Amino acid sequence: MKNSIYIALIALLLLAGCKGDVTDTSGEARKTATELPELPYILEGDYTPDTGVMYKVIIGGDTCFVVIDSIVDNQLYGYYYQLFAGSDCVERKEFTHDAHWKNQRKDALVYIYQEPEFHFKNDSLYRLPHYKVRVTSDIEYGQALGYWTSMPGTEEMGYLQILGDGILNSIVRTTQSLKMDVYQPDIENVDQYRNPLVLLLHGGGFYVGDKRDSLISGLCRHFASMGYVAVSANYRLGFLPSKGEIARTGFMALQDAHAALRYLVDHAGQYGIDTSSIFVGGASAGAITSLNLAFMRDDDRPKAISGKRWRDLGTIASSGNSSRATFRIKAVANMWGALTSLNMLKNSKTDIVSFHGDADQVVPYDNGYPFNDMSIKLGKRMFDRMYGSMQIDKRARELGLHSELNTFPGEGHSLHRNPDGTWNQKNFEFIRDKMTAFFYEELRGKPPVIENDRDNPRLFYIDKEGVSEVEWKVEGGFIVRYDFLSMRIWVVWDSNAPRHRIYASGLNAMPDGSDRQGAGFDIKRDIDLQKQ
Repeated sequence: MKNSIYIALIALLLLAGCKGDVTDTSGEARKTATELPELPYILEGDYTPDTGVMYKVIIGGDTCFVVIDSIVDNQLYGYYYQLFAGSDCVERKEFTHDAHWKNQRKDALVYIYQEPEFHFKNDSLYRLPHYKVRVTSDIEYGQALGYWTSMPGTEEMGYLQILGDGILNSIVRTTQSLKMDVYQPDIENVDQYRNPLVLLLHGGGFYVGDKRDSLISGLCRHFASMGYVAVSANYRLGFLPSKGEIARTGFMALQDAHAALRYLVDHAGQYGIDTSSIFVGGASAGAITSLNLAFMRDDDRPKAISGKRWRDLGTIASSGNSSRATFRIKAVANMWGALTSLNMLKNSKTDIVSFHGDADQVVPYDNGYPFNDMSIKLGKRMFDRMYGSMQIDKRARELGLHSELNTFPGEGHSLHRNPDGTWNQKNFEFIRDKMTAFFYEELRGKPPVIENDRDNPRLFYIDKEGVSEVEWKVEGGFIVRYDFLSMRIWVVWDSNAPRHRIYASGLNAMPDGSDRQGAGFDIKRDIDLQKQ
């Protein structure tokens, strides 16, 4: 080996004070000799050490990190970090050394120190629009006896006008075809994947509305573009003006929503649905139905479902179709909805994200009777007392559910529209983005944690199963070893650095076992050297 090699190597080794037999101290804090790890590469051949480059040098029982700032008149200037066996800290020391020791060469390993490449993950799946959307319309998921399943209109029309438009049709029930529109990410061979499902239901006071409602269809397209299978379903509408009839129509809407989910579970393979990740949501009457779908059980059914005056409507799961499929709902998006009883919340571990204006006179924000803007007396006569989003959020938190309430001060019903009926893009985007973030948290589950091995303070790893990729970054220290297979790192800390922190960014494995990118995570851990 030529003199230039001697000069470069010995300069990097001896000036750092390294000595002894070759021992690897880059990984575990060993105190006895061990086999050398696989290194990125060892510098070979004629070279002059680069200034400003950090070299890692292993010799004897120690590891040195060496940087040469400059080479002037055969004199080396720089600094080094000395790592001692058994320690997880290093100290920076300045040095100046001449090059007249080339005959003192010792055995060593030298290579350029490079931290693993690191990027924060752009985990667009289930978080950002990623796919084109294709829609399959008017899929029949069942049939049931009712008045109608679609009628143009919204709650803003006023309740008397709504009743006037449909009263002539509320005389005879006929068999209704229950239909849904399915929005899917435009993925080739989509049936080979399994994506989360979100079922969304329009509002309209259980009297008007349609699955092509602008709010619901807009949300369906949004969720499908992120990888969900999104569904907008029609359900039975209409009633004669009495408290019992209104309660029965609300229950029939619940039966239809239940039938829609059973159908989708039975056809999960056809539509590429992950049946372990089901979400529901709706606006106004659709929110009431979604909350009932998640929390009502047969023991909670309204008294008006059977009796001398009315035909027995049966159980929640007894209508619409013959499917006996079961399901569990992860979370509900409640847009200005309510419940007739808060006790139902104890029936399920389903989480809730709510949106409600605190000046809503159609569905109470706190508690009271619907359509309070018309007449309090009429509301009491036509409806049961309802508990709005504020009360739902309060009780849900008491029960240990993950609940998030987004209150719109001074605003009324149908937050996606202005008082004059025009579209409120600001509110729509807020609701869309908050719902997206909430559902994403539910899909991601408990975030991973960076753990430190108790027996080896240098060793750090991710404490979560199902992690497919991890990249690491260290602030105030050095990654001295990286095991790509087990996704573990060994770190030593610069004791003089102002902050000591580890970053990890990775991907969770897809629940369907495919090789697609799953939900990502970006986490960090601050290190207190006094406690290490």
